[in-house]
Amino acid sequence: MTNVSSHTQVHRVPIFPRNRLTAGEVLLWEGRPSSIVYLFQPLALLFLTVVFSTILLISYPSVTALTADVSLWAILIVLLLVMPASTLKMGLLALMAGGAVILLGVVGVLINPALSLTPILIGLIAFLYDYIVWSHTAFAITDRRILTQYGVLNIRFGDTRYDRISNVTVHQTLFERILRYGDLTFSTSGETGGIDSDSPTLRADHRGAVIWENIPRPFEVRKKAEEAILRQTQPTPAHRTISTPTPPSAPVESGPTFSATEAEERLVKLKELRDKGLISQEEYEAKRQEIISKL
Repeated sequence: MTNVSSHTQVHRVPIFPRNRLTAGEVLLWEGRPSSIVYLFQPLALLFLTVVFSTILLISYPSVTALTADVSLWAILIVLLLVMPASTLKMGLLALMAGGAVILLGVVGVLINPALSLTPILIGLIAFLYDYIVWSHTAFAITDRRILTQYGVLNIRFGDTRYDRISNVTVHQTLFERILRYGDLTFSTSGETGGIDSDSPTLRADHRGAVIWENIPRPFEVRKKAEEAILRQTQPTPAHRTISTPTPPSAPVESGPTFSATEAEERLVKLKELRDKGLISQEEYEAKRQEIISKL
């Protein structure tokens, strides 16, 4: 089980996949992009489609019979035209669906008030898709590296050790400062290994950088990353080893060396002296070691 330090944000549901962590790795921070960025536009489209479909459903007979007043037609047209401004691709699809429902009813090809709800279905799909993408985008700072993951079916995962990171920068526009989010760029020492969420061109231009887009409170996250980098690259005083000078070794007395025959004779005589009690056992052992060392 991964230990979490006091700096770790507490979440009821884990954000970053725990199976990406190595044994003993401590999670310091985890998060996702700002939900405002990911979910505001699909929510706006969903709201527009609900208003459009509700009005069209209520006034469907008069619209298909071309008896609706000008103000009603103006409202429906404005709602249709604003849809692509929220999310371009799905907004265009909702616009075409809403226009097709009106056109088919007017020409009498397919008259069914339930078709007025088609734009809502598109808006709901757009919201669910962006929500799933947002919920599967995750960032993490550990005591060893930064981790980045994008994608639902096709996963893009990257990890960068702190010894590869040269600096961490924050980019924040005025609008992003008001909403308290921004982009973090981790400059790395290699030409490859960069990872960016949405823009392949940007990723190619910043091959040596890891880009976290739309991070809530980016300066707080940058601070946590910088602290982790400093702890990793600069050991604290408590972990520094104090080197003590090694005292010079005593000089070894040099003396004559013995041949094997001479050493054997000396050892025999030494043993005789011990056996006769002329020297003690300690003196015998000391002299014996001295003779052996001079072989």
